Amino acid sequence: MSVDAVVVTYNRVPKLVECLENLISIDNVAKIFVIDNASTDSTKDVLQEFSEKSAKIEVTRTKKNLGGAGGFNTGLKCFLDRGRSDFVWLMDDDTVPGQKSLALLLEGLHSLPKDRRGFAVGKTVWTDGNRTKMNIPVYADSDLSEFGDDIRTVKSASFVAILFPKETVAAVGLPIKEFFIWGDDVEYTSRITRFGFWGIEVQNAEILHKMGANNETNILNENENADRIERYFYDFRNRMYISRHEGLGRYIRTIIGRFFWAAKLVCLPTKFKARKLKILIKGTLAGFTFNPPVEKGE
Repeated sequence: MSVDAVVVTYNRVPKLVECLENLISIDNVAKIFVIDNASTDSTKDVLQEFSEKSAKIEVTRTKKNLGGAGGFNTGLKCFLDRGRSDFVWLMDDDTVPGQKSLALLLEGLHSLPKDRRGFAVGKTVWTDGNRTKMNIPVYADSDLSEFGDDIRTVKSASFVAILFPKETVAAVGLPIKEFFIWGDDVEYTSRITRFGFWGIEVQNAEILHKMGANNETNILNENENADRIERYFYDFRNRMYISRHEGLGRYIRTIIGRFFWAAKLVCLPTKFKARKLKILIKGTLAGFTFNPPVEKGE
């Protein structure tokens, strides 16, 4: 059974090389759509070498950095247009997949009724073997133990070696490219489960995520590089969109929660307080009117 992969990369050649070498070695992987988000390092040359070595590789280089959200949106379009497999495996360039994990994810999805197959994720771990804090799914209450002892239902999950059936992508559309970074995976997988599909975590399918540090996304911890603070605009804005689509109660709790965030920024020992508070306010205000369209999965 063949699977196509989508890998989004930006200026991380050593990690990209490890990711692609692993994917190429997996027999089930038929095609690898690599989205180069206008990298400024040697990524272009490295991908040219990979393309010459393996017919599996197809590279799309964007004209500008579209962020993870735009990259995955572009990658899924490539898959729908030119992919020949029934499943697509999404990941960033710092993910190290494996033959066993893919087989287990496929097995998990195939154990479900065909009309309920939404997505499957594995147990994501960091380089020290511990779970990656920012990739733990939001679990659901449904009991799917009849489909396997290692299967748990989830409401939303990260784009870290996540497996989708082609029919699911066609039914729910594409990730929202305007998210740029942060939250696009949560919004997309939440949309899938709201459509009535099941999301599952196959707990014995271990995925290595070689992110720089095993930390959660938290503006309070950005005390070394002030330039990174600007990125949290997308986090605050995008979460407003997500909560608005989860219902009025959730939306109101998110708005109230922003006052608690502001209090933390003022009272807790953190650097760049004024800059962080400005981004919090700017992102929250933008979130009230942020309503990008959902592209169809055609």
